[in-house]
Amino acid sequence: MIKRDPTLEQIAELMDELDAYRHRIVVIKIGGNSIADDAHFLAKIAKQVKFLRQNGVRVVLVHGGGPQIDDALREKDIDIIKSPDGRRITSPAAMRVVHKVMNDMNRKVGQALIDEGCGKEKILTAAAAKEYFVVAQPLDPKNEHNRSGKPKSVHTRNILRALEASRIVILHSVGIGEDNKTFYNVNGDDYAMAVAIALKAKRLILVTNVMGVFDKKRERIPAIDRAMAEQMIAEGFITGGMVPKVESALWVVKQGVNGVAIIDGHRPWSILAEMLTHEGFGTLFQATVG
Repeated sequence: MIKRDPTLEQIAELMDELDAYRHRIVVIKIGGNSIADDAHFLAKIAKQVKFLRQNGVRVVLVHGGGPQIDDALREKDIDIIKSPDGRRITSPAAMRVVHKVMNDMNRKVGQALIDEGCGKEKILTAAAAKEYFVVAQPLDPKNEHNRSGKPKSVHTRNILRALEASRIVILHSVGIGEDNKTFYNVNGDDYAMAVAIALKAKRLILVTNVMGVFDKKRERIPAIDRAMAEQMIAEGFITGGMVPKVESALWVVKQGVNGVAIIDGHRPWSILAEMLTHEGFGTLFQATVG
């Protein structure tokens, strides 16, 4: 195998892109499926997050926990109930399990960063915080026994303080009700989007198991705007579960986030490749392309 040295142009490109992110906020969402499927996944993420923090990028890491919650519910003999659109219906008993699992996972993500050399004092985890950062409201207000929720507002003050102190913020998708005592299970993507909008992030990166959106030749499309997406949906190139992801990403951009990227996080260095190269490594959704 021939090892190729980076060109001066590639080095200049990396430095330019890194400068553009310095002191800016990036929200990275990772899913519970990826954590469950790949024993080395968190280590891969931690290496990249550590590099970003060392170079002045302000990182908020949001994680889900679907498979881990399902496993814990089975152990407790609590029914796993989902609505027709696939969203979880969370009973009060299930919510107690969700809360514990998410705190445990939050500590696990934090430990992965510590293992990678990030000082414990440079990490703020939701599990250790004295407040819940997202205020949630019920998805179904008519069903008081369903603790599945959606974001209503975000408390940004202490998140911003932590980021300004060069700390990495690790959040899970449990929200607190307006009564300040009822917990809600929030979809991880919805939670990350609300946080990115509230923090006026430069980038929201959705780490998935797909490389993004492909054209009719099955080639990755590096960047898409609303007009392009609407045409691709109409022509049937964007279908199924990818449609709501695309529509949500474009909505987040409309709310002021500079761009939303969908990438395959199982590929080595995919976050850095997406952020620090002109061509990216997934599909970037922006207000306008070109």
